[in-house]
Amino acid sequence: MILAVRHLISLGCFLLVTLKLVAAQAAGESFDLEKARAASAKGNPEAAYFLGRSFARGTGVTQNYSKAAEYLRQAAEKGHAYAQNDLAVLYAKGLGVEQNYTLAADWYRRAAEQGDSLAQYSLGSAYSAGRGVPRNIDEAVNWWQKSAAQNQPQALNALGQHFFWAATIATNQAETAKKYEEAAVWLSRAAEMGYPDAQNNLGYLYTQGLGVPRSVDQAVKYYRAAALKGFAKAQGNLGLLYQDGIGVPKDLLEGYKWFKLAADQGDAIGRRQVEEFRDKRLLTSDQFQEADRAVRAFKPEPVDRQTLGDK
Repeated sequence: MILAVRHLISLGCFLLVTLKLVAAQAAGESFDLEKARAASAKGNPEAAYFLGRSFARGTGVTQNYSKAAEYLRQAAEKGHAYAQNDLAVLYAKGLGVEQNYTLAADWYRRAAEQGDSLAQYSLGSAYSAGRGVPRNIDEAVNWWQKSAAQNQPQALNALGQHFFWAATIATNQAETAKKYEEAAVWLSRAAEMGYPDAQNNLGYLYTQGLGVPRSVDQAVKYYRAAALKGFAKAQGNLGLLYQDGIGVPKDLLEGYKWFKLAADQGDAIGRRQVEEFRDKRLLTSDQFQEADRAVRAFKPEPVDRQTLGDK
């Protein structure tokens, strides 16, 4: 039996919007805000980066993206790779600067050419989406592979998605099987690092037996791992397993709980399933209340910064 999981692997990758969180040090010296201001005024790029990051995050100062962009630019123009990446993020999101995908791609490229793995991933994603650069899948894969060589989980996941979709348009059975196997290899690497998007995607491969032997137990394992981290698509998929009793005991209350957690994050499938449960009265009033209490009590497991590829 093939499980009809409703959340398929999502097409394409999106530019990472999380600013890097790294220890700002220069020549072994840590900065506080006052020291950083003084050093930045003398042209120290590490100090300027520290200030840019502080204003972007609102750490020790009132959050101010315009100030963040000013300091990040100061560091970026002196060749500071992390600052170049973070300035690119501000341009990609229009934070503190006018949104400009072309400038975002340019700053990503500068950081990527210095070997910054997160910028390499984001530049690959820009090529994949055609944002700020002409759409070029070969270039996207090239930059993702450079990033993946440094174990950047977003890039590993992106390559897994790329080969998954390549498999769907392959011209013969052998090529299709090979592409699915490649997808599984990349997704497995990211999933084992604890990256929730890849865990959800790998769970889907296991439900369908694509590139891996079909295993509902493995699907449950990876969906649950991502769901516990608060990943909405995995929560919806885990809800489906409980609703249908596949790989787990059938438990409508548990299924509804996961659907509600997904729905509360704006997940369309989760919302539909919650509406269906309520319209069809699939639970008693007491059960709905019990599930809602469990939803309110749910605390997602933290995803550490290293798992997200931050340095």
